[in-house]
Parts: sequence; C-alpha cells; structure tokens
Amino acid sequence: MAKLTRRVLLATALTAGTMTMAAAVAPAQGETPSTLRLSLDNGRGAVLGNAVLICHPAGGTHKNAAKACSDLDAVGADFRLMTAKPAMACTLQYEPVTAKLEGNWRGREVSFTETYSNSCALTVETGVVFDF
Repeated sequence: MAKLTRRVLLATALTAGTMTMAAAVAPAQGETPSTLRLSLDNGRGAVLGNAVLICHPAGGTHKNAAKACSDLDAVGADFRLMTAKPAMACTLQYEPVTAKLEGNWRGREVSFTETYSNSCALTVETGVVFDF
C-alpha cells in the first residue's frame, strides 16, 4: 500500500510540475503574440539596422528577444520610458541615431520614435531593445 501511495504522489507531482512548466512557456489563453518592427537610422536616411521582435512568447530576428520583451513589458512597449543603464557614461559626441518601434503590443497598435544624441545614449536608455 505504501508503494502505491508513493507512486500516486509522484505521478501527481510530475503532472503538476509539467502543467506549471507549460503554463510558464505558453502564452495565456487567448493571448496573441506581440509583434514589433524595430529600426535604427542615422537621421539622414541611412538605415543602421532593423529587426522583428515577437513577444508572448519571445522570438523573431532579435538576438536578445527574451530580455528585450521583458524590458518592454515593464514599460508597456514604450521604450521612451526606459532607463536601462543609468550609471553608464557616454561621450558628448553628436552622432544622432533614431530608434523606431512599430507594431502590435498585447492587442493594441503601438508606434514610438525617439532620436538619441549617439548610440551610447541609445544603449543607456533602451538597453538591449535596439541591440540587434
């Protein structure tokens, strides 16, 4: 009888653990993935880079998708509200870079654009979001 009880408890624990793991990886019931198009340009028409970031679950062409999604979750996808590395010092060199985010975030259309004085200032404010 003790062996049977242990087996039942073990099976229950394994099932519960599997269900918890699946819930952590899968998007919530009915939740659609968030798809964002990210781009950087120098303000004079030269494209510096672009990527597709998919969140809920993380994916796309972005090399740091999971971290970028997590950081954007904290600010509702408005990267202008971020302060990723406030202690990092940047030079005062003026080489503007314009960051743009467009797409769908948790079912709503979003579009944000901001110009930073240089790529270091961009990194200080946005962390890995525009590091693609």
